Amino acid sequence: SGDGSPSTPGIDAAGVHAPSAPLLHDGGAMSPPGAPPQRRDRPARTVPSSLFTGAIFSGFKTIPEIPAMTCKDENIAPHTMPAQAFVYEPLQENVVTKFKNGDSERKIHNNIRLSESEVEHLQAMRAEAKVQGMEFYPSVTAMATRFLSRARLDPKKALRLMNETQEWRKEFFKDGPITDDQVMDDMKHGIVYFAGRDFALRPAIVIRANRIPQQWYKDKDIARFIRMLIFCMEYFLRYMVVPGRVENNVVIVDLKGLGISQVPLGPLGEVYKVMSQHYIGRVFKFYVVNMSSGLSMIAGMAKGFLTDRQKQKLNMLDDVSELRKEFAVSQLEQDLGGSRPEVKTFFPFDLLPGPFDAGYEGPPEADAVPNAHEILSHAGSMGRLWDPKLSAKDNTKFEYGHNALRTLERCNLPVPSELRYDGGGGVDFGMATTTTAEEELVAAKPEQIVAAVTTDQVDDLLGRTFQEEPEEKPVNDNVPSKEGQPAEQNASICGSFLCCSAAQ
Repeated sequence: SGDGSPSTPGIDAAGVHAPSAPLLHDGGAMSPPGAPPQRRDRPARTVPSSLFTGAIFSGFKTIPEIPAMTCKDENIAPHTMPAQAFVYEPLQENVVTKFKNGDSERKIHNNIRLSESEVEHLQAMRAEAKVQGMEFYPSVTAMATRFLSRARLDPKKALRLMNETQEWRKEFFKDGPITDDQVMDDMKHGIVYFAGRDFALRPAIVIRANRIPQQWYKDKDIARFIRMLIFCMEYFLRYMVVPGRVENNVVIVDLKGLGISQVPLGPLGEVYKVMSQHYIGRVFKFYVVNMSSGLSMIAGMAKGFLTDRQKQKLNMLDDVSELRKEFAVSQLEQDLGGSRPEVKTFFPFDLLPGPFDAGYEGPPEADAVPNAHEILSHAGSMGRLWDPKLSAKDNTKFEYGHNALRTLERCNLPVPSELRYDGGGGVDFGMATTTTAEEELVAAKPEQIVAAVTTDQVDDLLGRTFQEEPEEKPVNDNVPSKEGQPAEQNASICGSFLCCSAAQ
């Protein structure tokens, strides 16, 4: 393609992957009978957490991840992840969106080949991070090119943005992760919830602004709203994405019944702030629906001030039926132009299986296999960024969860040979003990890591999820920034969400 970023190739019938396709990768298996013992067969010994400091993930030095969200198995919706997502091939326009003014924006960043220019600037960013002695959470390193895009390919500015998100996560989650129990009661209001996927399998977050309780305004308790939103985003990042294939979501903002003076600019402004600063590049589009006539008039005037990039992201719809151009009708509630009845149970999320084709009017699949979210481990859902020092296989491989093998088989998806060992009798040893060290590491609080981490896990983490830092090749630290102005933020309507939300 023009930017050197091919769309992700598929998987052939034999389960053989093209060199640039995401490869299914097992992080460790039990030894087959008669084979030399592998590290899973050795006794475990505890080691200090300092061993993890400086490990390399996506080309950056890391520190142990702190947990951000936990959700009990029974509260993970069965159709959180459709099996189709693992073989879906995104259109090139959904990988890198090009605009009329010649600008472009990458939407899919992980487990996929980057253009030469992107790799060059990413290498400069990595080199600058090394010079400054910067270390990040693995989840933040996997976002590096998103920060680079926001910084218009300025490595130093991108690192500054990256560090701001690092510090925000450190502060926001310092007292522990957001749990499903903490948001359960607030989710019952139906203010923020997932309710379907669009034709590109991007999950849709629905925000019903008129459902925010008046008492929350009186108490100025916007933190409850933000906590729900962040829980949804962390749930999305953990259970709803497939790196290289599905990495974005869409947001439907319903302003039904709200006049100009009633639009909750405070909460919606916080949506913009959180999404644009700390979940950069995750929202593919905002759809604003059911606007009052007065608000529609103001929105129409505001459109003239938006950049091409902002116009792509912010869609103010006069008729909810326009959403059918992006969604199967079974993925939308009736008041949003779809066929499904109004959602009454907001958590666990009331998600339906496909088909997901835009405009599809048939019913959801009756025999869709549930729990496909079990295929990827936490490291697998993070994905990795392209590193020229690594092979295409290492750059694009997946990391699997301990239920991956049987879930792939139930979904009738190709199972690569490295996930199983068939000793002639069809005995499967591939996923018997494959819970990853990284899974257990992110689930522990920092003070628990010393006692929790074993040498088996160190082998896993440093030898599989991370790589020992290779010898650096000379990198030009003075890569010039791409010309162009930062995304405009129109403040002429008192910081209205309608203008600022598209700037992210």
